[in-house]
Amino acid sequence: MCGIVGIYCREPDAQVPAGTIEAMCGTIVHRGPDDQGTICAQNVGMGMRRLSIIDLSGGHQPIFNEDGSVAVVFNGEIYNYPELKRELASAGHTFRTHSDTEVLVHGYEEWGDDLPARLNGMFAFSIWDSRRKRVLLARDHIGVKPLYLYEDSGRIAWASEVKALLALPGVRAEPDPAAIIDLISLGYVPAPRTMFSGIRKVAPATVIAIEDGRARASTYWDLEFHEERRTFEDWCHELRELIDDAIRRQLMSDVPLGAFLSGGVDSSTIVATMRRLGVDRVSTYSIGFGGQDAFHSELSDAAWTARHFKTDHHEIVVEPDVSKLFVPLIRYLDEPVTDTSFVVTYLVSKLARESVKVILSGVGGDEIFAGYRRYLGPRLQKLYGVVPRAMHRKVLLPMVKMLPVDRGSAWKSKVRYMRGFLEHADRPEADRYQSYVGIFGDEARHSLLSADFERQTREHRSEQVAEAYRGARSGDPLNRMLYADLKTSLVDSLLAFTDKMTMAVSLEARVPLLDYRLIELAARIPPRLKLSGFKGMKHVFKRAMGDRLPAEVIDRKKRGFGTPVSRWFRGDLRPLLSEHLSAERVRARGYFRPEAVELLIDDHLAQRADRSEHLLALLALELWQQVFVEGKAS
Repeated sequence: MCGIVGIYCREPDAQVPAGTIEAMCGTIVHRGPDDQGTICAQNVGMGMRRLSIIDLSGGHQPIFNEDGSVAVVFNGEIYNYPELKRELASAGHTFRTHSDTEVLVHGYEEWGDDLPARLNGMFAFSIWDSRRKRVLLARDHIGVKPLYLYEDSGRIAWASEVKALLALPGVRAEPDPAAIIDLISLGYVPAPRTMFSGIRKVAPATVIAIEDGRARASTYWDLEFHEERRTFEDWCHELRELIDDAIRRQLMSDVPLGAFLSGGVDSSTIVATMRRLGVDRVSTYSIGFGGQDAFHSELSDAAWTARHFKTDHHEIVVEPDVSKLFVPLIRYLDEPVTDTSFVVTYLVSKLARESVKVILSGVGGDEIFAGYRRYLGPRLQKLYGVVPRAMHRKVLLPMVKMLPVDRGSAWKSKVRYMRGFLEHADRPEADRYQSYVGIFGDEARHSLLSADFERQTREHRSEQVAEAYRGARSGDPLNRMLYADLKTSLVDSLLAFTDKMTMAVSLEARVPLLDYRLIELAARIPPRLKLSGFKGMKHVFKRAMGDRLPAEVIDRKKRGFGTPVSRWFRGDLRPLLSEHLSAERVRARGYFRPEAVELLIDDHLAQRADRSEHLLALLALELWQQVFVEGKAS
C-alpha cells in the first residue's frame, strides 16, 4: 500500500524537476511512512511513498523490467499475483523480487494496455515505457484506490491525493462552483469532478494512455446484469466458495492483519471465514457510543460476536468532543463528505493501527447484496399506488410531518424514512431514487442558494445518480438502484473516505466483499433472491452464511455505521454551527442565503425535521474552504 505521484511534460525536451516530485511525495507521507522512491527520466517524473506489506526488503519502488526500459509506481495490492507471476515466468520473464508490484512491469510487456483487466486487486498505478515514450495509468475495477488527474498546457500530473497535486508550481486550490452544487445535492462530489477546479477523479476501471502530449482514456470493465436460473442452494454454494476465495487471497501479508467487527452480517462473515481459513487468533476492532447515544452503538453486538469466534477483541467508545477532529480529517479527506462514518472510521483505524498494519473490512456488502432500507422503495411504491392520490398529499404526508424525526431512536428513524418516501413518491423512477439518497432537492436548493450563486450555477444539475440509474443494463428497479450506488456513492463517498481515513494512520484496508467476481456473481442472481419480502434484505447472502454464522448474527437488526451527530448538533456541537454557519460567515462566503441557513438550524434544534445531513454539508464545505482555499490550520 502506497501513495503515488507523477508528471508528464507535453514538450518532449522538458525536464521534470526532481524537487517537484519530492515535494509531491512529501504531502502523502502518511500513506507510506516506510520508504520513498522516485524516478525522473526524459520528460517524465514519478514517485511513491511505501507502506511495506509484501516483500518487506525487496519491494522498493520504482520497480523495473529486466532491461530497465519499463518502470512502475503502484498503490494497492494485486491478489492474483502468484498465478500471474507463474504465467509470466513461463513466458520467459525474469523476476527479481517477491513483490506483487513486479507483475505489473512484466504484465505490461506481455499484455500491454490489456493488463488491468487481468488483475484481481485494488490498485492505482503509473507505468513509464521509455522506449515508446508513453505513460499508462490505471485504476481498479471498483475504485477502491483513488487516482486524481491535473492537466494544463504544459503538463499532465497524477496523484493518489489532491494535496500532492496542489504541491505543483502554479496549481492553486480554487473551488469548482458545480462541485459545490453536487456536494449539497448528494453529500459528496461524484466523478469526474472534484471540489478543486481543474483537478478531476479518474473513474474506476479506467486506463489512461499518455503519449504524444495527449491523454486518452478508455474503460476496461463494467457491470452487466444477466439473470440466471439456478436452484437457491446452487447460488448459496457458489457464494460461499467465492467469498472463501476472495478472503483467502486477501489474507496475503508479511505483516500483522486484523478485521473491523461491527457484529453485523458482513463483518462477521469476514471474521468467521478468517477462522475457517486457519487464522488461529483474529484481531478485531469495534467502535461505539455510550449514554444517550447507545442507540447508534454496535459495541455489544460486536463483543458478542467476538466472544463467539474467540477473537482478540479491541474496542473504543466515542465522545462528542470529536468536533476537534473535523478540521484535520477534512485535510486528510481532500474533499468534504456528509457521511459521518468518516469520523468513526478514522478513530477505529487509529485503534487498529496500534497492533496491525492491514485490516479487512465488510465495506460494500450492503451495496452489492441489497442491505439498505431504501432498496424497498419499489415494493412500497406498489402499496402506495393502492391508496388514492389525494390522500397522499392531504392526509398521509401532513400527518407524518407533524411527528418529530431524529436518528436517535428506532421509531423516530422510521418516521424520517416514511417522510422521505412520501415526499418523493410521485416522481419518475430514476429521479425518485436520487431524491431518496440526496440531501438538498431542487426546491430546497433554490431556497438555499444566494441569488448570485444560483445565477452562476444555473446550468449545472446534479443528476449523476439518476443518470447511473438509467444507465444500468437491467429492467429491474433493484438492479438499477444497486448499479447507481456502485457508480456513485459507493466509490465517491464510502470507498473514498475509507481509503483516506485508514491511510491517515498508515493502515491498509482491504474490502473482500468488493472482489469484482463477487459483484459479477451478485449481478447474475435474480433480484427476488437478494431482496425477499419487506424484511428479507440480503436474503441469499444471509442464507449462504447460515452454516457459518449463528442465528443471533443472521437475525440481528441492522445498525447504521455512523454517529449520533443529529443529537450532537443540538448539544455539544452546537457551538460549531454558531461559529462556522453564522449569518455573517454565510453572507461573506456568498453561496447561501443566511436566513435559509438559520431556518435549517432552527428546524433541527426544534426537532421539526432532522437537518443533520444538511447542516453537515454546509459545515463541511465551510471547513474545507478554510483549510484548502484559505490555508487555515485550525
